[in-house]
Order: sequence, then C-alpha cells, then structure tokens
Amino acid sequence: MNLTQKDLAEKVQVTPSAINQYEKGEKTPSTENLLNLARELGVSSDYLLGASKEDDIFVDKTVLKAFKDFKELSPNSRMTIMANIEFLKEQAEKRTKK
Repeated sequence: MNLTQKDLAEKVQVTPSAINQYEKGEKTPSTENLLNLARELGVSSDYLLGASKEDDIFVDKTVLKAFKDFKELSPNSRMTIMANIEFLKEQAEKRTKK
C-alpha cells in the first residue's frame, strides 16, 4: 500500500517497532490495534489474522474488483495508476481545505 512502518504506525497510533514486530509475528496487536490496522489498510481483521483468503480481504467488493484488475497490470501501468491516485488524492485534500 506504499506505506512505511512509520506511516502506518502514526495512522494506528502505535510505534514503528510495534508494526515491525506485528509483521514478523513477534508480537500480537491488541484487539483495538488490530481493528485500527484493518481499517487503515482497508482489509478485514479476519484477513490480518489469516482466517480468510485474498478474495475476502476487502470489505468493499468494488475495491476487491479494482485490486484484482490492478494485479493483472504491468509494473509500469501500476506506477502510472498510483501516480494518478496520488494526484487525485492531493486535489481532493485541497478542495476540502477550502
């Protein structure tokens, strides 16, 4: 998702070292942190716990379809789409600040 451990940690209000330990399986997040992680990553908590497959990770089925389409693209096409998404996100943020 193009997030560093530091970025994700800030979003879910934990330390970057906690994110690192979650990723390595050295530490288990609290229920609250698990829910915050799922919300920030746009996936289900079941997916983060390994209780569901990739098709079930996205709560929104429209996002699931977009993800599947995205995975089939070339790396260059993916980079172009990600750049466009970043541009659109910045434009939306500018409009909401007005």
